[in-house]
Amino acid sequence: MLFVWRLFRDRLPTKDNLLRRGVITLDSQLCITDCNSIETTNHLFLHCSTFGSVWQCLLRWLGFSMALPLGVIDHFNQFSWDDGTVKDRRTILQVIWYATTWEIWKERNNRLFNGKQSSIVQVVDRIKSLTFMWLKEKYPTLSLNLHASWLNPFTILGIG
Repeated sequence: MLFVWRLFRDRLPTKDNLLRRGVITLDSQLCITDCNSIETTNHLFLHCSTFGSVWQCLLRWLGFSMALPLGVIDHFNQFSWDDGTVKDRRTILQVIWYATTWEIWKERNNRLFNGKQSSIVQVVDRIKSLTFMWLKEKYPTLSLNLHASWLNPFTILGIG
C-alpha cells in the first residue's frame, strides 16, 4: 500500500508538508476541520478533535480502551498489538487501521477539494464496510456476514 508507506514516512501532502515545499502559504496551513491546529500527519490522523473521534468510535466498536500515542507508527503498533492468542486477530486490527487512515484521508480531501463533509458516523460506517470488503478478499473461503461484522469484526473469523 503506497498510501501507508507515504503515511509512515510523513510523505503525504498534508498542509505542513505543502508549506515546507512552498506550495501553500503560511495562512493556509490550518486543519480543514477548523480546529485551529496546523495540519500535520500526526494531528490529522490522531489528534484532530474531529478525526480523533473516529478512532474513539472504532475503539467502542471493538470493545477497546487506549490512549492515542503521539505518532502514527506508534499508533499502528499499539492498535494492532498481538496478544498471542489468535493470529488472525492482528490481521483484522491491521485491516481496520488501514481502512481508517484511508477513509480519514479521503474525508479530508473531500472537505478540502469538494467542500463536502460527512458526519463521523458516516465515516465510521464507510470504515466498517471497507474493512468487511478487504477481509472478504483476504479470507475468500469464509462465509462472511456483513451484519455480524458490523456488530463485532472478530465474529467473522469465529474469535468474537
